[in-house]
Amino acid sequence: MNSLIVSDVTKYYRDIRALNNVSVKFERSKIYGLLGRNGAGKTTLLNIITGKIFADHGKVTLNGMEVSENDEMLRNVFMMSERNYYPEEMKVSDAFRWTKMFYPGFDEERALRLADQFGLSTNNKINSLSEAE
Repeated sequence: MNSLIVSDVTKYYRDIRALNNVSVKFERSKIYGLLGRNGAGKTTLLNIITGKIFADHGKVTLNGMEVSENDEMLRNVFMMSERNYYPEEMKVSDAFRWTKMFYPGFDEERALRLADQFGLSTNNKINSLSEAE
């Protein structure tokens, strides 16, 4: 099965309808992009998928199981924001260790191998990663 399905999701912020009966199916091993103007509901949809906020109507399922308030399913979805929530002085290696603590399925050894493969020093500070070299 291996699919994430959003079914008829609606979300209101007071009088503003951010999402209106949105349905979409994301299949395994495919890359998707969400396009739209600011305020179109892209981040709202992603926040609902990752359990950060709740839909007013509809549901999100992963492999046939509802994601909302389901720790087992939520361990399988992750959204990275453009905001950096790590402490300014934290190094990449520290972030790997912390991620492993919060996401037991995170493969720290693989992350270290990939960092090495792509020439990323795990001694770099997280806040330096987006700076031009």
